[in-house]
Amino acid sequence: MRGNVLGLLAVCLLLAACGTTVGGTAQPVAAPTTSASGVESGEPCALLTPEEATHLELRPEGEFTPGEPANLLPPNCYWGPAETAEGVDSLTVSLATGMSVAEYVDGVEPVETGEFGGLTWSRYLDPVGGESMCLLVTELSETSFVAVSSMNVTEEAKACDLAKKGAPFVAGHLPGGAPAEVPTSTAPEPSALASIDPCTLLTPEEAEQLGRSGSAKPLDGTGDGPPGCQWDDTDGDAGEKALDLYAGDRPAEEWYYYEDEGEPLEVGGFTWKVQPGAGGYESVCQAIMSFTDTSSVYITSGNLDDPAKMCDTLRAAIPLITAHLPEP
Repeated sequence: MRGNVLGLLAVCLLLAACGTTVGGTAQPVAAPTTSASGVESGEPCALLTPEEATHLELRPEGEFTPGEPANLLPPNCYWGPAETAEGVDSLTVSLATGMSVAEYVDGVEPVETGEFGGLTWSRYLDPVGGESMCLLVTELSETSFVAVSSMNVTEEAKACDLAKKGAPFVAGHLPGGAPAEVPTSTAPEPSALASIDPCTLLTPEEAEQLGRSGSAKPLDGTGDGPPGCQWDDTDGDAGEKALDLYAGDRPAEEWYYYEDEGEPLEVGGFTWKVQPGAGGYESVCQAIMSFTDTSSVYITSGNLDDPAKMCDTLRAAIPLITAHLPEP
């Protein structure tokens, strides 16, 4: 009597692949096919293209494992997560010929059915993996089928998330399946801030008027943020802090401590959010202005001697900076 197929499959997923892995990578498919030839070839790695795998946040190339007919295990292809995931968030696609679904699941009844990619898929529970494993099967004929499986051992409720996302793409390569297109992501057009030099948003005279050096120093972007500029304070180690300014394509809400409360300041048709003591820094003030949905201006300064005056420089600088901004 054969071993429990579903239990073996759960172990396969936990170990990234079971059996002897064949060297090489998945064969990319130029376009989804609805002919039976791809199925008859017995190549499960051809049922998901590198582009589709990447869209699913998996490694682009799958790892092929031959079947074990004696154990009623069909050939399968395993795609690991593009980045290490806590729940072993991987996808396995099995392609069976010469075997019925009933034989494969050992007579277990499906717990639910659904349509993905124009085909009907049945979900089966695994006696070993339980709710943490998801197995979706679509029958191609009385003796052939395709199975898509995923698992999540940390959040059982999400065990089927990846299998259900992947099933429409697999179906697009099967007879009768509806071709699935990978959504194309279009980057937003650069804003008018993307091409400006932040050091031009204050003139030397204006900087000196604010008690800062008229000589501006360019600053590299912070993390993935836009570049900036710094105007040093002129009163030594205490008192006023330098004025730092960053401007470019970064949503306002992505700046530090944006979620902290602030005071709105309307200037020149723009709304600045002035935040005294943002992040718990008692002598530091910052102000953020949303230029467009994807761009912003961020400024920070402060007063080490008199925290009550920490925002004075920014409130005086905001009208000057705003006057130099381009049209959104």
